[in-house]
Amino acid sequence: MIHTFKVYFPLDYEEVRDLQKRFNISYKDVNKLFEGKFRGVTIAISNRGNGKWKLYMVVDAIKLLNKTDLTDSDYSQLEKQIRFILWNILGHSSCYKEHVLLRIDYRYDVVVPNEHTRQLLLDLYKKLTRCYRFQKKHLGFLDDKGAYHPYKTTVYHSSNSVESIVYLKDEERKAKNEEPEWYEKNVIRFEVRLLEGHLNYMSNKSISPRPKKIAEYFKIDLYKEYFEKYLFSIYPQEDFYKLDESRKIIRSSSLSPKNKEKLIDFLKKVSSFDIDTPLKYMSKGTYKKRLKSLKKLGINPIPIPKNYPGAPSVVKNPLSRFPL
Repeated sequence: MIHTFKVYFPLDYEEVRDLQKRFNISYKDVNKLFEGKFRGVTIAISNRGNGKWKLYMVVDAIKLLNKTDLTDSDYSQLEKQIRFILWNILGHSSCYKEHVLLRIDYRYDVVVPNEHTRQLLLDLYKKLTRCYRFQKKHLGFLDDKGAYHPYKTTVYHSSNSVESIVYLKDEERKAKNEEPEWYEKNVIRFEVRLLEGHLNYMSNKSISPRPKKIAEYFKIDLYKEYFEKYLFSIYPQEDFYKLDESRKIIRSSSLSPKNKEKLIDFLKKVSSFDIDTPLKYMSKGTYKKRLKSLKKLGINPIPIPKNYPGAPSVVKNPLSRFPL
C-alpha cells in the first residue's frame, strides 16, 4: 500500500533553540546527528518560506515498520514510531497531532523473475498514452545543456499534483550502485504519488474535504481508489500478445468480419508507434469503442513487437493481480 511520505511538524523557536543547546549542534545538522538511528527516516529543520519553524520528515514506511504488506491496522504502530522519533529529537511528541502531510506515495510491487521479461514490459509501457488529463508521459529528461537523456528503468506520467509511475526497482537500485532490499529484487513497481498540490486541493474542498493527515490517507480502500483513478486509467490490465496471437483471438470471436479486421488494423497502428497513433485515423469515440472491444476479448491494446529479441507470444499483465 503506502511506500513513502513527507510530513512536517510545526515548531516554536524555543524548541529549536533548546534542541541546539541540548545536542550542542546547529539545527541544520539534526539529520546528521540522527542518521542511521531511525531506519527509513530523514529529518530536517527549517524556517524557509514563511519564516515559521518546521521539522520535516521523509519516511519510508516499509523500512520504519520492517513490513512490506502494510494495511490500515498498521497505522497505530506507525504513529507510535514517529512519536518515538519526535520524543528523541524534541523531548516530547505533542506536535504530532499538528502534523501536515506534504506528499504520499502508494505502491504496488509485482515480482517478475525473468530480467528479459521485466525489460520487455517496461518497453511496452513506453507505448502508453502520451497524455491523460493533465498527466503527460515522460520517457527522459533534458540536462542543463539541453541534451536529452532517456530513462533506462522508468516510465512516468505527471502533472503538478499527481504522478503515475512504473519502474524496475531492482535495476534502479543497481544503476545507483545500491544493493536492493530483499523485497525489491526482481520487482516491477507501480506507484501513484500524491503531491502537495493534490493534498491541498483535497483539504480545501467545500464538500467532504480530506485533512492533510497521515491517518486520512493510510487506508487500503483509498489506495485502491487512487490506483483505479490515476494508474488504471492509463495502464490497460489485459495480457499482452504478439499480433499473430491477437489475430487468432479476434478471428475466433463472434464479432462481424468487418469489425474483426478493424480491430486487427487498430493493433497494427498501435504497434507502429504507441497507443495514441490510431487517433490520427479515427475519432475519439471510435478509438474508445476499439479499446472496449479489445478489453472484452482480454487483449491488451499494446502488442508485443514481432521482432523483439526473445519475446514470448504472450506476457501476463502484472496489474491483472491487483487486489481490486
